[in-house]
Amino acid sequence: MFSAIPAALTPRTIRAQLTLWYLAMTAGALAVFAVFVFVARARALDRETDAELEITAQHLIGTLQPKLLETLDLGYTLAQDRDLADQPLVVRERQGATIFRSLAFPSLSEPAEAVAVDAARTGRELETINDRQGNQYRLATAVVRRTGAAPIVVQTSAPLAPVRSTLRQLAVAMLLWSSIVLGAASYGGRFIARRALRPVGDIVARARAIEASQLGDRLDVRGGSEELDRLVETLNGLLDRLATSMEGARRFAADASHELQTPIAAMRAALDSCLTNERVGIEDYRAVIDDLVVDLERLSALVRDLRLLALADAGHLVDHAEPIDLGALVLECCEVVRAATEPKAVAITVDRVEHVMVRGNPLHLRRALFNLAHNAVRYSPEGSNVHVTVQPVERDAIVDITDQGCGIAPEDLPHVFERFYRTDKARARDTGGTGLGLAIASQIVRSHGGHIGVTSAVDEGSSFAVFLPLATTAAPPFEARD
Repeated sequence: MFSAIPAALTPRTIRAQLTLWYLAMTAGALAVFAVFVFVARARALDRETDAELEITAQHLIGTLQPKLLETLDLGYTLAQDRDLADQPLVVRERQGATIFRSLAFPSLSEPAEAVAVDAARTGRELETINDRQGNQYRLATAVVRRTGAAPIVVQTSAPLAPVRSTLRQLAVAMLLWSSIVLGAASYGGRFIARRALRPVGDIVARARAIEASQLGDRLDVRGGSEELDRLVETLNGLLDRLATSMEGARRFAADASHELQTPIAAMRAALDSCLTNERVGIEDYRAVIDDLVVDLERLSALVRDLRLLALADAGHLVDHAEPIDLGALVLECCEVVRAATEPKAVAITVDRVEHVMVRGNPLHLRRALFNLAHNAVRYSPEGSNVHVTVQPVERDAIVDITDQGCGIAPEDLPHVFERFYRTDKARARDTGGTGLGLAIASQIVRSHGGHIGVTSAVDEGSSFAVFLPLATTAAPPFEARD
């Protein structure tokens, strides 16, 4: 319950927070300045009062000097001097007994009288005392030495009420001035905060106006400061990435539906043909079944590929990593590719360094390397050679797969790892490709903390280089590197 009170009192807007902090800093500075001025003025007034009182005491001593030298009835002599009636004066023996007290001297309270007597005995020059009404006075004590007689103590006083009145007036003036300054600071703080944050409101309004169907729009608001301009640039960059992701998602959905629709339509056509043709024999049914099996295999492969990509996008492709001899894995993949593409008569040579160790999922890495090697053989001409090398370079293990195929056009090179992208759609479909092979290979390698680089020249061949972190220096394999 009590923790909710500060939360409720905390300003919710940046403008209010800036204004509050501005006021707090101004109020703090004014308070420190006011205390400093007040204390300095109070000390100055006290010093002035003490100095005036000491001067008055010395003046009285000089005036009374002839009378104080008398040793007979000093009290009677002083009482006969009418000029002393208006002077706040007390003449005492050194032990404190009163010899003469003028009518102008304040009527002291018992504690104050004791302080005055003690000052006479000890010779303390300045003391602060109170009269019977509680008013404060400053008491000055001076000892007068007499030849052949006991010393005499002269005491005079000055009220502190004028000093206190001056300090009260100063405090009221500073409080009034501080209130005016804080009022002006509050208005100025709100004005400055509102003006400084006005572009933020424009940015928010412009961002809210951009809908999912208008991700091509950008924020054209100028923030008026380096920080807000950076915010606008960051939001525009975010919109660029969102637009790219949305476009990729739309294209992926369209391509996936097309790829799924093609075998489904073929199966539907084959079944409709069987149902409408009454003269279909057993051989025809078997042919239709064979076609359906082929289409179902293609659908199953496509669904498996889509699931694998979904796992990679969710970051769950490599949940458990283990040490892998990359050279042995590459050699195994090349043997499988060689057996699968034996009718094409494309030679595959492997140069590898022993014990190049990485960490990851061998099943998925085998899939990525198989896709790359199979892709190289599939697009290589009869009698050509696909050369594969495995070697460590600094912190990475590199698998380089080079073919002598038709190459990739420069305009297609940036898109080869996109899903369902084919440089030659007709030929890829004839060879059974779905356009996901390189995308799957790229996602698998990225899930293992690596990346794939590609260089190619038309009619000269292509080279795909797989970079994977070595097991001894690798970060966790599920952290992809660019």
